Amino acid sequence: MSATDSPARTATSSPPQTLRAGAERLCPAGLLALCAGAVAWLFIALLLGLIDSLKFHDPGFLAGSPYLSYGRVHAAQGTALLYGFAVPASLGVGLWLICRLGRTVLAGRFVVFLGALFWNFAVTVAVIANVCGGGRGYDYFDLTVHCAPLFFIAYLLIGVCGMLTFHQRQPGPLYPSQWFVLGSLFWFPWIFSTAAMLLLLMPARGTLQSAIHWWYVHNVDNVFLGFAGLASSFYFIPKLLGRPLHSRQLAALAFWTIALFGGWGGIPQGAPLPSWIISLGVIGTVLTAVPVLAIFTNFYRTTRGDLKRLDDNLTLRFSYIGLLFYFVAAAQQIVGVLPNVSAITALTWFGVAQKQLFHLGFFALTMFGALYYIIPRLLDVEETAWRPKLAKAHFYLTVIGIVISYLSLLVCGVGQGVLLVNPAHPFADVMRSTLAPLRVSTAGDLLVVVGTILFLLNFALLLTRACFKCWADCCVGKEKQPA
Repeated sequence: MSATDSPARTATSSPPQTLRAGAERLCPAGLLALCAGAVAWLFIALLLGLIDSLKFHDPGFLAGSPYLSYGRVHAAQGTALLYGFAVPASLGVGLWLICRLGRTVLAGRFVVFLGALFWNFAVTVAVIANVCGGGRGYDYFDLTVHCAPLFFIAYLLIGVCGMLTFHQRQPGPLYPSQWFVLGSLFWFPWIFSTAAMLLLLMPARGTLQSAIHWWYVHNVDNVFLGFAGLASSFYFIPKLLGRPLHSRQLAALAFWTIALFGGWGGIPQGAPLPSWIISLGVIGTVLTAVPVLAIFTNFYRTTRGDLKRLDDNLTLRFSYIGLLFYFVAAAQQIVGVLPNVSAITALTWFGVAQKQLFHLGFFALTMFGALYYIIPRLLDVEETAWRPKLAKAHFYLTVIGIVISYLSLLVCGVGQGVLLVNPAHPFADVMRSTLAPLRVSTAGDLLVVVGTILFLLNFALLLTRACFKCWADCCVGKEKQPA
């Protein structure tokens, strides 16, 4: 097994000054802008999601404001979650991994910082347009025509710098995390530009619009966010355990099968499309069991014998819980597309529960784990500078909130589907029966919001400490200079 199979060995085999110059000291501004903006938008998205959830069992809540109607809040929440949090977090963590594993510096640091500011400006414009009713009605692609070019230009600025950074890396075999980062970097502009062209700029006709939208959302979830989250897991779990990754071959199998089959599917049963398209989507989704089993086997054999150590480190704790949620969400997606199951769970809260577990349970937790490791190094402070009580509270509140919300929506979706199959149950009675689990899920959403507030507070304290440290270092340096 080569040295690149272990990120821990890769790090220790190179001069520490090179590694610090690669990601910590010479490129903090752009990466900090991406990471800080992502967490801020996550808080806004969770807050909008909480309002969204409250409106299901209390329609009179904020009913006096047209800007806070359910449709507008839901569109703004999806935009803030995907484009405000998920994409910048993927870029920030991905660029750091490219620098660290490639033992090089970030190319075009000012361009990355400019691209991060431009991206946040585009998200602000898109969210305001959603709140003002300017959306198009596509879930997770509820953008106006003028927003798409802004996103594409901002992503191009950051993505090109990422590719230039990868090009100037130190020679040597690629570690699997680099495969997943590159895959996510290429995948998003392809699917985004295709969806923007066929849904906004030159709209396709009829049901083809719905098919393109389903294809885009499925690719964003399974491939883009899946690649970005797995890149972090493949790096931090073996590194912090101090053990090599069990198998590069299994990692390669997972990468290529996700790229090949992950984009299929997403089209619901009963869609007004030829049956072969729907069947092809079902087959593609079922075939994603291959990468899921490969990833599970790889990490099980990597961590075997060290399971107790997974709770020793904050980043490890977030990463392995996020990975467990990934397996659960993937299994639910595979089971949910089977005809006998989808006949019951289609158009219920079952699918919403799966998406929420994937977005918040897998992706958000994985990104939080990476940020707990990366941000102190960007600010040139000790990793112990995080307030441990705030970090611990953030972890438990977030995980408990996600589990409560997921289980409530899952039970709600299955119960709703079972009742709807029986024509003896009136639709209004079925909807009333879902109010209790929806109220419980709102409590879970509230816990996640509180946990995110604690992270923002912890990050603000860390940033303040770093500023004081920088100021003190500058003052001491001036005092030591000869008169």
